[in-house]
Amino acid sequence: MPRPVPFARGAAIAAVLLLGGASLGSAQDKVGVKSAVNPAATGTPPGGASRPLVIGQDVIFNERIATTDAGQTQLLFLDESALSIGPNSDMAIDQFVYDPKSGGGKLAMSATKGVLRFVGGKLSKQDDAVSLRTSSATLAIRGGAFLASIDGRGQLRAIFIYGRGLTITGTNGASQTVTRAGYAVTVAGAGASPSAPAPVPIAELNQLLSQLDGRAGGTGGASIIPTEQTVVSSGVPQTISGNFSASVQQALAQNPTAVQPPTINPATTQTNTTPQSTTALAVDCAIQASCTAQSPQVGVTATGQPVGGTNTTAPPSPGPPAPPPSMVTLTYAGRLKNTNGNGTGRGFVDQSGNADIPYSGATLSFPPGQPQSGILTASTAAGTISFPLVPGNSSFGPQGTVSPFGSFTGTSFLSPDNTFFYASVTPTNAPAERRFIFGGMPVNSGFYAPTGQTRTFAFNVQPDAALQSSIPFVRNQAGGSLPNAAASPLYIVSPASTGFGDATTPAAARALQGSLAINGQGANQQSVVAVTTGTVAAQQSNGQPILTGNLRGSSQLSAFSPPVRLTSRVSSTVDGAGNSFYGSNAISGFVLDQTAYNETAPGSGLVTGPGTPATATETQLTGGTTNYGFAQPALPTGVPAGVGANRTTQTLTGNFGGLMTTTAQRQPYILTGPIRIDTDASTNRIQATLNGTAQTPSAGYNTLALQYGGLSGDAAGRQAFIDDRNFAVQESVTNPQQANGQTLVVNGDPSQAGRLYLLNSNVAPPPASLLPTGASYCQCQFLQWGYWGGDLLTGTATDNTLQRVDRGHVNFWAAGVPTPLTDLATLQGQGAVGNYAGHAIGAVSNNGANYLAAGGFNGSYNFGTHAANFTISNFDGNTFTAAGTAPLSGANYTLNGSAPRTGMTGTINGSFYGPMAAETGGNFTLQSSLGLPYAASGIFAGKR
Repeated sequence: MPRPVPFARGAAIAAVLLLGGASLGSAQDKVGVKSAVNPAATGTPPGGASRPLVIGQDVIFNERIATTDAGQTQLLFLDESALSIGPNSDMAIDQFVYDPKSGGGKLAMSATKGVLRFVGGKLSKQDDAVSLRTSSATLAIRGGAFLASIDGRGQLRAIFIYGRGLTITGTNGASQTVTRAGYAVTVAGAGASPSAPAPVPIAELNQLLSQLDGRAGGTGGASIIPTEQTVVSSGVPQTISGNFSASVQQALAQNPTAVQPPTINPATTQTNTTPQSTTALAVDCAIQASCTAQSPQVGVTATGQPVGGTNTTAPPSPGPPAPPPSMVTLTYAGRLKNTNGNGTGRGFVDQSGNADIPYSGATLSFPPGQPQSGILTASTAAGTISFPLVPGNSSFGPQGTVSPFGSFTGTSFLSPDNTFFYASVTPTNAPAERRFIFGGMPVNSGFYAPTGQTRTFAFNVQPDAALQSSIPFVRNQAGGSLPNAAASPLYIVSPASTGFGDATTPAAARALQGSLAINGQGANQQSVVAVTTGTVAAQQSNGQPILTGNLRGSSQLSAFSPPVRLTSRVSSTVDGAGNSFYGSNAISGFVLDQTAYNETAPGSGLVTGPGTPATATETQLTGGTTNYGFAQPALPTGVPAGVGANRTTQTLTGNFGGLMTTTAQRQPYILTGPIRIDTDASTNRIQATLNGTAQTPSAGYNTLALQYGGLSGDAAGRQAFIDDRNFAVQESVTNPQQANGQTLVVNGDPSQAGRLYLLNSNVAPPPASLLPTGASYCQCQFLQWGYWGGDLLTGTATDNTLQRVDRGHVNFWAAGVPTPLTDLATLQGQGAVGNYAGHAIGAVSNNGANYLAAGGFNGSYNFGTHAANFTISNFDGNTFTAAGTAPLSGANYTLNGSAPRTGMTGTINGSFYGPMAAETGGNFTLQSSLGLPYAASGIFAGKR
């Protein structure tokens, strides 16, 4: 007596073969036949009674198919799609139309409960051709496979296995598209919005697959046990091309990771089954990005003898040929940018839809275990672009490249975990133009959750594909490739108790990047400074994190021309799927450009989208502008030693000095005064106030109050406290800028009157070449110093007309926590003398040439008698000495001095810092009273 056919594990040997054509007729039309299934699977034709599913039975259009807790079956469609149905499921095929000649048609399914696995065939390659409707959402798959689980309450769990994408649209119209294998979306019920895609725990995946796998001992269903002969006589082999085995092989060739029905071997009348789920294998391939295709395992003969073993009555069966190796396919979303005929001089300045193109559904395909053979293919609104893409940094082309603009060459980067890539492209037929494409997979949502500890990350900002500057976000024409540049990583600090991307409270993740380049000396010097800060907030549309911030800085490429202001928005670029950070369990990369995003309301912490096209701007003192664009990848790097280690909420006080160039007069003027910096380590916020007094004629502005940041209210992406020695802040949007005690406005808005920056020098230190021989920058412990500058804008209450611009290029500040009065009293009682050594650095205006200079600093102070002797040596060729009695006001002192050789005079205002006056620092001024016009101001710092 023949033995029953075992039910294949993971790919039920049963197949319901649904016939397609140009149209389907009435509800009673025959559309196929059934083969063996596990028991307790029934079909209910329209208007008829339920019947067990048995081999060879007709399938009626619109027939409801249901399984109990012991039932399983599989439907195999003529377009080579496959649908596996697990226990306790209830579903129907609402429509199946398929034209084999054109490949067109439609497959519409509905389900009220159960576990389903769909593996797409030819129809799924078409847009909107395959759908599954549930009570809470509709699923649409494009060229791939998915798992769906619907519980009795209507909650849907949809898991993307592989392909171009799975879109889940709730009954309320909200939708999510999953493009990363092994990620799932949940819809709680009718009217609920789909959740953001999140990785599927392997335990959940295994549990769902186990419900679709065959059970040991399954009979194959029906009261008459199906044998190989009944399978053949049922007409199934003739239904599909008259050759069941050949049709299966054809399906595998089209979709090698599809589930495999049994193979009929007419010569020996044996059935080979596939006890391992090749769909499960496809899931593993997609998640792990590597696997080895496995040949189907052999089954048993009708007499129960293993296929491939000794058989005295018939020769052993060779079994079916192994399917071709499965390709590993990864899916990305991203953007394509191009210079669009503008050349490279102004980068990606064109922000139109023809030059900045979002996309989704790009694929990277390579044989298992061979990522070095990867091919990236992205279909965009501009056409399809394809090129070799392999892990790490690589060069490619023009061979193997395809695009609407012809062949091309380029360089690429693919992260080690395959979750982020970018490529800089030069068209063969337009070598003066550039293309830039990037994409990736969204970071696991668990990474964004608060950890209870402050986290600090560092990312190296890579050169823009067109600008190719070494200084981030700055054109070469504005000093972006000056030598001696110090460009920090982009730091992001995420608070302990607030999620990465949650900016709805004062505590939020904030970002900082700073750069400084000073090349040459005196009138031959060139310099540029650029400071970027930002806040990581959530997109209002989907809740995904986005970095939004601003660039502030200035450039002076000729000592005899006024500095040029640099301003821009800086944001992480959002791709066609709504994501901007890429990775798996950590960030593997992202891209920064100048797109403008705004909060839905000030202080809301939610960012509207899509972003507003914007450009970076170089602004002359007199108002002429040059616009440019950038697109710069950011890759993770190790956090430098000490960064993020010491984070203190404190108040720093000290002094600042520098020069202001203005449209109100030809010569710059000195501005000095006290500075106060307040930090809040719990919120990563910082604010600063510089109360300045003009030391030389300044066309009527005697006092200026420069306001930065804020500890409360709207931060607007303009501040970042990383740690005690790495911070930056830009103009305040809550505290107004003032001149002569009056609030400045532009078009009646006080928040538009400043374009300012302040940066700690540890972020981007000045070059040692600026110092004279024998001098070195103070390695101070209790005192710190840095740079400030930017524009104060005097406008009107009615329009954007500017009446006056006052601009600082690279100016300096020094501040710290002053020495306690008790320590100063002890030093005074001891008659102690402190000797100090360090440096001085400042801005110079020398007979029309404006530049930066540095010198040595030495000083002594008798705490008993208050006798002081301070010398700034070899500063721009001058030695300036301030000596005399300098009584303390708290920890502060003031001295007048002179440079006898050059006939100049000046002042020193300083303070003592640290225990027992371990360090001292402050500001200085130096100017001529006779001869050629000369003015200088800066800071000094020294330690005992």
